[in-house]
Amino acid sequence: MRPASNFLRAAASYYNRTMFLHSRLHLVLGFLLISVAVASAQEAELPPRELVRRAAAAEARDSDGHQSVLFTYKTKSEKPKQTVVKQIVETPEGTLGRIISVNGQPLTPDQKKQEDQRINRLLDPNEMNKKRKSQQEDADRTLKMVRALADAFVYEKVGTETAPNGHTLVKLKFSPDPKFNPPSRETMVYQGMNGDMVIDSTAMRLAKIDGTLFKDVTFGWGILGRLDKGGRFYVEQADVYNGYWNTTKMTLHFVGKALLVKTIHIEETETTWDYKPVNKMSVQQAVNFLKTEETRASVANTMAAR
Repeated sequence: MRPASNFLRAAASYYNRTMFLHSRLHLVLGFLLISVAVASAQEAELPPRELVRRAAAAEARDSDGHQSVLFTYKTKSEKPKQTVVKQIVETPEGTLGRIISVNGQPLTPDQKKQEDQRINRLLDPNEMNKKRKSQQEDADRTLKMVRALADAFVYEKVGTETAPNGHTLVKLKFSPDPKFNPPSRETMVYQGMNGDMVIDSTAMRLAKIDGTLFKDVTFGWGILGRLDKGGRFYVEQADVYNGYWNTTKMTLHFVGKALLVKTIHIEETETTWDYKPVNKMSVQQAVNFLKTEETRASVANTMAAR
């Protein structure tokens, strides 16, 4: 056994080295925190349009498929006549979803059968390819709108505040830039929209957008469609998992016409929550996963009702 005196000397030496490293660590962490705060403050002082451009670029990177983590999460879609909750799972082949409740109630046997039939069709590669193509088209339209944000509007900074997580939030007002020439049909709506935006300048992400149509907006000289004055969209985004951002709430309210005769009436609020990372799955594995999650949700609802 090592002599006590040697042990004590070794312990004292270890303690001194540890305390020295500990103090150095505090200094390093303090320096890093100060650096982050300074960088955030500097970014918050960027011209509003540049802030939006940088935040939109981050959104575009995710839309382009640079987000490497796949998630499962829940969505709740609230419409005037029905509220539907779905379990969603992302896969390399596309995103799949399954209804787990309707109007606050678990699925009936008939509804489960219909969902089984619907989701089982995705095991056909042709059906999954169609779904993936549709999702990609939606993503492309969204990407066009995001990339146009910085140029479509004139921005005015109206203030800043500190979020509960310590991030700096920059509040902006926006109105159409008369110089903006819409590069696509999707971005034509910006010509008749104004509203508010919040940028998380620490994460450099779009945290909130609230836009309202202050005039009618027509597409294709009014032949393809029209959205009426008063239409509104509201989007909230947040860090849902270790730096990964996603939409947590979206409200759409639009009335208009398509192809001169067909009435457009969109009234929906969608919220998402319970984000969890998942391993890469095949379509078959994703289908099985969703069936298991629906069963768990059904059992949980039954237990809660007792």
